[in-house]
Amino acid sequence: MKNQTLLFISALLFNLSIYSQAPRGFYASAGFSQTNLKSSDLLNESKPGFLIGLNALMGYHENYNFQLELAYRQNTLDVKYVEDTFEEVKKSKYKYSDLTFGFYFNYYILKPEEDEFFLGPQAGLFVAVVDPLTPSKGADVNNQQYLPYLLNESDLTNSAKFNYGFGIGLTGGYNNFRFDLRYSLGMANLLQDVQVHSYDESNNYTGPTLEGKTNTISFGISYNIFHFRK
Repeated sequence: MKNQTLLFISALLFNLSIYSQAPRGFYASAGFSQTNLKSSDLLNESKPGFLIGLNALMGYHENYNFQLELAYRQNTLDVKYVEDTFEEVKKSKYKYSDLTFGFYFNYYILKPEEDEFFLGPQAGLFVAVVDPLTPSKGADVNNQQYLPYLLNESDLTNSAKFNYGFGIGLTGGYNNFRFDLRYSLGMANLLQDVQVHSYDESNNYTGPTLEGKTNTISFGISYNIFHFRK
């Protein structure tokens, strides 16, 4: 009888541990993303965009797990410009996009349980391969000079190809669905290699070093497409 009682208690604890573990497995994700290029050297306004990606969640503890993330993000920047006549300031649509790889730590205040909502803070780091700033598809950028340094399309193609930074936010979900609401701050200067038209007689660059860093607001919803075994 004693052995049967111990066996029953062991089986019960095992089943409870299965349902109280944090989410584990592969998740397909999609959602909203808006990256702002904060710069006084390239006047612009950001517009909403999208993200798609794949997440892998790992860990056996009931209160926390680790999240590896691969995501493609894209949105539009309205870059301010003037034409040769300098009569009016207008806006030209440029595409900002990157491929990011992130590593995040998720801590659950509301623990993941079967058929119950879970929620908690999230923090981590990311690195990103950034596409050059290019006009949106079909945009005519001839004779456009971007403020305040009167840059042109060719100048902007020298924007940085790499970014890195950190992100904080909230993560949560219900059963096979999850969400990530996050603010990400990029640390790389994306305009460091963009030069204004200022050179000396020996063709040495004499202009300023331009500054421009990113911050991103994103909200992604993901669905579990493969469960890791408990």
